[in-house]
Amino acid sequence: MSYFAASLDQIRGPNAWPEFQSVLASVEAAAFARARAVWPGWQPGGIFPGPRRFGVGPLRKNDMAGDTTDSTPSGSYNFNVPSAAANAWRDLFRYTVRDDTIHAIAGFAFTDDVLRTAQMRFEVESRLYPIQDIQFAQNLTKYNLVLKLDQGSELIAEPKQRVLIRGYQLNTGVQRVVPIGLHLYRNLNAVLTET
Repeated sequence: MSYFAASLDQIRGPNAWPEFQSVLASVEAAAFARARAVWPGWQPGGIFPGPRRFGVGPLRKNDMAGDTTDSTPSGSYNFNVPSAAANAWRDLFRYTVRDDTIHAIAGFAFTDDVLRTAQMRFEVESRLYPIQDIQFAQNLTKYNLVLKLDQGSELIAEPKQRVLIRGYQLNTGVQRVVPIGLHLYRNLNAVLTET
């Protein structure tokens, strides 16, 4: 796995890095392939999918806010992750993917003026990914971390799989961490209601 960090003006607009669109395209292709394997006979259908088509949208914060059944739920409804301890690992996201849902993560946007996270580690079920040191990005303002994984190793979670994303927090305070990726769904009602 490799990655690159870029400030917001390098992600979108006329000066955007082409690598960002390349990573998004490869994650989308891998997510669609995985969805066809998990849901045989289904095809991509956009935000309002028709029969035998799955919906495609951005990752939803309320799906990643943490399991209410956990004794220590992680994440938050608005992607603000508080840290009460300095120099310690903290769960950024710990959740189980819902039924009829697939999550594909391409990276993360850190939209605060201060980067409190020095490292990140990822788990999807039993798949463990190498810890990524992102401390050098403190030189950037409001930056994005884009993960570029080998083909077939993308960060994709299927229905009922557990996802754990942790960050090593350098100091106390709140870190806003916004995932970049795709939310695929077969149940349109699940994204129309206020859950």
